[in-house]
Amino acid sequence: MLLKIGIVGRALGLQGSFYVSGRDEPMPESLKIVQIGRTVDSAKDTKILKSFVQNGRPVILCDLANDRTSAELLTGMSIWAENHLISVQDDKEFLLSDLKGRKVFDADDVLLGIVEDVIKMPASVNIIVVNPSGSSDLEIPVISDYVDMSFRRGENCLRLNVPGAVFEEIWNSRAKNES
Repeated sequence: MLLKIGIVGRALGLQGSFYVSGRDEPMPESLKIVQIGRTVDSAKDTKILKSFVQNGRPVILCDLANDRTSAELLTGMSIWAENHLISVQDDKEFLLSDLKGRKVFDADDVLLGIVEDVIKMPASVNIIVVNPSGSSDLEIPVISDYVDMSFRRGENCLRLNVPGAVFEEIWNSRAKNES
């Protein structure tokens, strides 16, 4: 599975390097190949020739851009990597994709549904939970007020710190309009 790990930002210098927007941390040293493109389907494999941090922002030089002009042509394109190539400390970190497919139980151990998607918002990461019948969904911020943050990678459930009744009024119907 491909994970979006950043966006090609402003070109830097003449040799083809560019800032990686949407990242707060350096590119993982173990990452040697990424895909760059407007969509996953149109992305091309590229070899990372060099990665470093400048002014607190990650920068890469890859074989798709051998000068400033070619780097500028990539600006705004997404950067993806195979999720198995991204290493995390299992006891302290997780990938957003690790949350997909997990069963969500409320504080009373009642199944609310399954995590269908994970959305990174400006202020939080939110999970989209679909109820067991698939007829409605709910968006829950992944914050300690709502989610028991002691979960780990490889687990198949998330536990909430609140009863399901907290979300009773904000379920979104997935019923199809029949005309």
